[in-house]
Amino acid sequence: MRITGPDHTNWRVRDLDASLGFYRDVLGFQPFGLEEYHRGERTIVSLRVTEDFILHLIPDPEFERAPAGGYDHLALVVEDAEPDELAEYLREEGVEVEKQFESITGARGEGPALYLRDPDGYRIELKFY
Repeated sequence: MRITGPDHTNWRVRDLDASLGFYRDVLGFQPFGLEEYHRGERTIVSLRVTEDFILHLIPDPEFERAPAGGYDHLALVVEDAEPDELAEYLREEGVEVEKQFESITGARGEGPALYLRDPDGYRIELKFY
């Protein structure tokens, strides 16, 4: 397995319009999936930060910011490994794989992913393309 860089991060936000005003209008990030979100086809709105990194916003009107803010997870791109084999390896090492997806959206498109937590409970997504 080889980690080649970050892919995306997910942040919960209380006010989507305020967040879009900041990330899109102030910082210039390009949104995608906004129309699908408004039609109820997506639960998140994504903003392209760079060609290979995106920010997913998870609207939650009841969100109360904790000391860690709205952090949801960090996604890391994995190469030179297959999802099922890596999941088995992680389990053998005592790491619980919380979720495994056959296909989920990332900065480079759709692909498999594994979700796990670090020793402090931070959620990590291992993303495959």
